[in-house]
Amino acid sequence: MDLFGLENSQEFAVSWWPKITDPIQAISPIWNTTRFFGTHVYRFQPATERPTLLELSLLVAITIMRIYMMYIIFVTDAWDLIFVSSSQLVEKGLDIVLKLPFVMMLFAPWLFLIRKPLFSHISRDAVIFDTLMARYNYPPNYQFFHMLSTILTMAAISIPVFSLAFIRGFEFWMDHFIVLTFVGFSWAGGLLLNTMCNVLLLHVLFRLEVINDLLRKNFISNCVQHNTSYARQLIKTVMRMHDKLSDISSDCSKCFAITVRENENCAVVITMLHVLASQLITTFAFIRVLFYRYDARELKDCIFYTIGTTSYCLLPIFTIWIAGHIKKRNIITWKLVHRIINTTDVIEVEDLLQQFSEQMNHRIPSVDFRFFDVDWPLLVKACSEACTYLIIMIQFETKQ
Repeated sequence: MDLFGLENSQEFAVSWWPKITDPIQAISPIWNTTRFFGTHVYRFQPATERPTLLELSLLVAITIMRIYMMYIIFVTDAWDLIFVSSSQLVEKGLDIVLKLPFVMMLFAPWLFLIRKPLFSHISRDAVIFDTLMARYNYPPNYQFFHMLSTILTMAAISIPVFSLAFIRGFEFWMDHFIVLTFVGFSWAGGLLLNTMCNVLLLHVLFRLEVINDLLRKNFISNCVQHNTSYARQLIKTVMRMHDKLSDISSDCSKCFAITVRENENCAVVITMLHVLASQLITTFAFIRVLFYRYDARELKDCIFYTIGTTSYCLLPIFTIWIAGHIKKRNIITWKLVHRIINTTDVIEVEDLLQQFSEQMNHRIPSVDFRFFDVDWPLLVKACSEACTYLIIMIQFETKQ
């Protein structure tokens, strides 16, 4: 089963969309939009891996602006008027939880600048992989990924805008234009940051399936069993493609980490904990208003709170889905390689495949979260924990 049920050996293009010719253009919608929202200050394929004077100057200006706007938010009434509830737990909880992304967005551009060489390596390795893939007539489908990036970018921008506009009305937005614009700006920047991580991981997932498809079509069907020279060349190419894909996935894990230490993707961990807390509070607020203290305005607020946090919640769920599928594709690669080893009669092919198996024992494309395995059972555990705490909060509310 290929990505989204599509055949990787086919090109998916439409005439009414611009023609995209390289991986840089394929990711440009979300990358350039994220740069516009102040998450980073450089191109996906920078001319130099070192920070330039212009980039440092822009970053200092963005940081000063964010600090000033955070001060404005904390001292004015506009932020307090967004989250109004008869429950102090809901009001103060949302106030604290939803201020944390402002702090994260304050440091995110600097972390991106530190990881500028890694993003340069990702773009370079992606070009190498696609060049090798093109030798065997596999289309890169850049237009498909460009369309996907554009749609996800529009969703990441429109959700904060519409949520803030409808929760208190456009008149309220005009009265507190600077504060709410900065809130929406930061909210969209955070969504774009997580979405960009998912888009890069989708590229990894697509290319990993290309490797499996190459092995399946050429070896399982015995197409190259009697052409030893071609088979050896194909295995060497697949091994290099697999190694490049491991580099890309490893760099993606490092790029979106909070800590500077290698292979500790704390950003995703913090995001998941933040999502869990936000969703827990908004779900409690909705149940509380609906069953205990029904108020039309408060119910409407809870609906918008739920819509906003659910859109935020979908991002780490999508990351878990991609990481889980990457893990499954790696298992398929292992099975294909060992099946070919057990069925081939060509010693040279068997030796190369044994080397490939050893390579996969040391490095595979994966999303390294360090603290736990990423798969669907993780989501089940998170939902069970959320239900447990939700029941405790409801019982506490009932006693009061």
